[in-house]
Order: sequence, then C-alpha cells, then structure tokens
Amino acid sequence: MSLAGASATLRKHGLIKSPLARNLGLTGLMLVAVGLAVAALRHILQETSWSEIRGSIEQIGHARLLASLGFTVVSYIVLTGYDVLSLRMIGRRVSYPRAALASFTSYIFSHNFGFAPLTGGTARLRIYRLAGLMLGEIAQIMLMAGLAFWLSVLLFFAIGLVAHPGVYVSDGLNIPYAAQAAAGGMILSALAGYLVLLHFRTGRPVRLFGWSLTLPTVRVALLQLLIGGVDLFVATAALFVLLPEATSVSLFPAVLLAYLAGLVSGLITHAPGGVGVFEVVMLLALPQFDPAALMGALLVYRVVYFLLPLMVGILLFSAHECIYWRRPNGALRDVAEATS
Repeated sequence: MSLAGASATLRKHGLIKSPLARNLGLTGLMLVAVGLAVAALRHILQETSWSEIRGSIEQIGHARLLASLGFTVVSYIVLTGYDVLSLRMIGRRVSYPRAALASFTSYIFSHNFGFAPLTGGTARLRIYRLAGLMLGEIAQIMLMAGLAFWLSVLLFFAIGLVAHPGVYVSDGLNIPYAAQAAAGGMILSALAGYLVLLHFRTGRPVRLFGWSLTLPTVRVALLQLLIGGVDLFVATAALFVLLPEATSVSLFPAVLLAYLAGLVSGLITHAPGGVGVFEVVMLLALPQFDPAALMGALLVYRVVYFLLPLMVGILLFSAHECIYWRRPNGALRDVAEATS
C-alpha cells in the first residue's frame, strides 16, 4: 500500500479527520519510510568505507560527468512533451517556452520535494493561470501527464521482464523466468486493452475524481508512451555513464529495471527525491556492481539529475514570480480570481 493509500485507510476509519491531520499523518509515514531506508542503507554499506566511495567518485572523470549532464538536459526537454500534448488535447494554445517552464519546474519540484500534486501542481497552477487556463484544464494536464508517465513505466518494466531473463536471480532471490515473463505479458496485455478502450471512447469524456477528463486518441497515447519511454531511457543513461568504465553495455537493461524499481519506490513513499529509498533499491537490485562504485555513481547522479536542475528551477520560477508581481495589479487580479 502506498502512503496515500495508508492515509486514506486511516481517514476511512475515522483516525484522521482534518486535512491538517491527514497531511501530518502522511508526512509522518514518509519520514518513517525515509528513516527505514537510511537504516537499510547503513546496513548494506556497513563493510564499505566513505574513503572507498569518495575514491569511486574521483574516478568518474570529466568526460562521463559531462555525458551525464547532457543526458539530464535531454531528459527534461523530452518531459516537456507531456505538457505540449496535453495542451493540444484540451484545445488550448500556450507558447512552448511557457509550457516548458511549467513542465520543468513542476517535475523538478516534485522530483526533489515529493508530494507531486502539491509541489509540482503549484508550479503548473501559477504558470498556466497566467495563460488563462482554468483550474479544471490544469488538473487535466496534471492527470494526463501523470497517467502517461505511469503507463510508460509499466511498458518499460513489462518489456524488461519479458526480454531480460534472470534479472531477478541473485543471492536469496530466484524468480523463475516463466513467472517473470507471465507478469510482463499481463502488463503488456493490460496496456493493449487500454489502447483498445481509447479506440472506442475517443472524444467521449469520462468522470474521474470529480473532473471531466478528455481521453487521448490512440495516436496521442502512443506518442505519450514514446515520450515516456525516451525519457526513462535517457534518464537511466545519465546514471549508466557514471558507473565504472568497464561496465558492459549488456548490463544496461538490468540497470534500467533497477532504476524503474527505485524510481517507483521513491514515488510511492513520497520521499523527497526518493532519498534513501532509491539508493537502497538500486544497491539491492544490482549486486553485480561493487557497492562503493555504485554508491558513488548514485551520489553524483543525485547532484546532476536532481540538485543542479532544482537550483535552475528555483531561479526560473523565482524570476517568473518576480516578473508577475511587478506587473500592475497582478496581485489584486489573483485575489479577485480566487474569490470569484
């Protein structure tokens, strides 16, 4: 069960009644998850010294660091495609720079701070409201982008399960390929069913969480899956190039599946940036790597893919807000819209 699901269960049984209490409860559960992850991380690395990790970081070199930076830039550019497609779906024209700013700041805030609907949603709300979008339209962009992301994760995960035998065979873990392939096949079948559903319901909105949601066409859905697939591939590549130089390209599928597992685990726990959780999953899922070398690569990756973009995102969002608030009557207009 995810933290959101746990919070819902507590609310259902009357243990959490107010929004403040629910948020505090969810935050508490997140802190527990992070604490457990940090404890697990210390256990996994108990035979690894900091000097070994630091030595592995020093061996990365400028060339591989620049390659990781390049893949990171491409990843965030690709992510803007979710917003561009969603805007076309709802028939709203927004300039690409504004859509790119909304996408970048939304993803970078949610990646680093967790609680995506609140952190990333606030960025999209502030930026798109200035373009004249209504709350319902912004909510639809968020829902469609989130749905496309999760479907892309499932697609890559299923392909990996079917095409990469033995990925879950290691010390203490031995899942037969038949079971692995069966799980991948069921996921692929469910995705195919989703596309069939879209074919028959194209143009007919559905009600979801109180909102009227316009479903994408099959063509748009395939484009969303392509965007998600490219992003996940490139984001994994940003980490892969930081691994030891002797790492064989044949290990990329295993790193990709471990990356997906770590990413999803971090999102489920709402841990800021998946801190601790992501590292634990990666270390457990990739026993073929030296722990010091893998941990060093993960630390550099966290700086490159999370912290540096966060600094850029904060600067861009702050500049956006400063420009807006310096406009005449900008603040008064927002108050009027919020109370109308």
